[in-house]
Amino acid sequence: MAVFDFKKAIARIAFDYVGPGFPLWWKQHKTKFNLPDLKNINSAQLLGAKYFMTLKLSYEGKTYELPNEPLISISLTKTIIETATVGKKRKGSVIEYITTENNQITMRGVCFDIDNPERYPADQVAIINELFDIDDALDVVDNPFFELFGIRKIVLKSKQIDEMQGQQGLQGYTITAISDQDFYADLNELEVTQSNFLK
Repeated sequence: MAVFDFKKAIARIAFDYVGPGFPLWWKQHKTKFNLPDLKNINSAQLLGAKYFMTLKLSYEGKTYELPNEPLISISLTKTIIETATVGKKRKGSVIEYITTENNQITMRGVCFDIDNPERYPADQVAIINELFDIDDALDVVDNPFFELFGIRKIVLKSKQIDEMQGQQGLQGYTITAISDQDFYADLNELEVTQSNFLK
C-alpha cells in the first residue's frame, strides 16, 4: 500500500512546488556547509529558499500554529540611490547605500482537515483570521530557521485566501510579513556602537 505524502500533495495542488523540509533537510545536508553548528550557518546561503516547516507565533501568552506546515521564504533588500554622472569619460553612476530593509517573509499553505478531507477547514481558516486581526508584533516561537536571520518578531502585512476551484476540502492561503525588532534592542545596539566609537 502506497504511503500518502501529505506535504507533496498540497504543494502540487496549490503551488506546483515541493521544497525541502527544515531542519530535517539540514540534518541530511549539513556536511555541504563548513560550519556544523546550526546557529553559525551563513544565512546568505539560505536567503530566498523555500522550506516546509512548523511555524508557531504567540501574542500575549496565546500560541497560534499556522496550518499544515506552510512553505516559508525570507528575502532581504537594500535601499540604494543611484545618481547619474555627467561627462563622456565617466561611465556608470554614483551609488549611495541608505539602509537595509526589514526581512520580507512569505508564508504559503493549505488548510486541510486530514481526518475529514471533504469538509471545509473552517477552524484552520479561523486561526489565520484571528492572527491577522492582531495589529501588533507577534513573537516567533522556537524556530531555528528564523533564528538564522535573527528574526524573533514579525508583523503581518497581508493575507490572501486563494481560490480552490473544485477542491471543497482545501483552502489555500498566503500571508506576507516583515521582521520587527524591539525598540529597546535598537537603543541598546546604538549605545554599544557609540561606546565602542568613543574608545
